Order: sequence, then structure tokens, then C-alpha cells
Amino acid sequence: MNAFALPLLVASSALASITVQMDVPALTAASTDVVDAQVVSASAVWTGDHRRIMTHVQVDVRETWKGTATGRITVVQPGGERDGLGQRVSGVAALVPGERVVLFLERAGDRHRVVGLAQGVYRVQPGEGGAEEHAVPASLEGLDLVTPAGRSPALRTTVSLSELRSAVRAAR
Repeated sequence: MNAFALPLLVASSALASITVQMDVPALTAASTDVVDAQVVSASAVWTGDHRRIMTHVQVDVRETWKGTATGRITVVQPGGERDGLGQRVSGVAALVPGERVVLFLERAGDRHRVVGLAQGVYRVQPGEGGAEEHAVPASLEGLDLVTPAGRSPALRTTVSLSELRSAVRAAR
């Protein structure tokens, strides 16, 4: 039985994406735009060479915390399903139409991409009994984080939306 456990452990770690661990100040510094947004739609497309699938997510910006993104913008994420085929990229947080999110973004031409993979996504949830809304960090499943040399980033935790906004504005 032990002979089978090691190959399974090796195989499962091979499915993870590896990136540097980032806290809110680091995500903010690496972002051209940080927005509170509503996800409108998502559609998968083939790349020009027809070797990869990318998902184009349309989001309506509710409020810009850093940068100049306004109105409806396109966020491009690796992976998706198209023509009966699917490609999944570990560590990418799916953006679901109808949900409200805070996104840490890097501008790439007329589109954007999420900084730090799933680290750059917070899902906005209503507060209980009329309490303030909360920003819940997206799951980091499938993402192996490497601690940057010389510093220990703060842990990702659920915070009030106003606390996250203040942290981003302080780090701009």
C-alpha cells in the first residue's frame, strides 16, 4: 500500500500551480487596477493557435479602488470549456456570472488578468442581519504558494469590505 501512496502524492503535487504568496499590499502594488465588480458573463475561446482555451469574463466595475478601470471590462483567465473540451488551470478562481467580487488586476492591452491567480480574487458576501458586507478570499485549492525571501505576507482572511478597501487605498 505504501508503494502506491508516494506516486499518488507526487502526481497530485504536479497538478498544482506555483506562485509567490501575496498579501493585500503586495497584490495592490502588482496591480494596475483594483475593482469592486459584478460578474456579467463568461465565455471560453480558443487561442489563435487552437492549443489553449481562455475564458473571457465580462465584469461591470462598481467602484475603482486603484487605477482607471471603469464601466464594463474584460478579464481573461486561462482555461475553460469549448467545443466539448475542457482545460483546467490549477489555482485559477472561477468567476461566476451574477457574483460580486473584488479583483486585483493587471492591464494587458484592452483586457485585464487577475494578479496572483486565485489570490487576486475576493468574493463579496452580504453581512448577517444588515451588517456590513464581507470580502471572502477565493479558495487557493490547487495553488502552491512560495513565501517571498525576507518577509512573511499576512494571512488571507475574511474582512469587511470597507477594511479591504482601506487596505488597498493605503497601499496604492
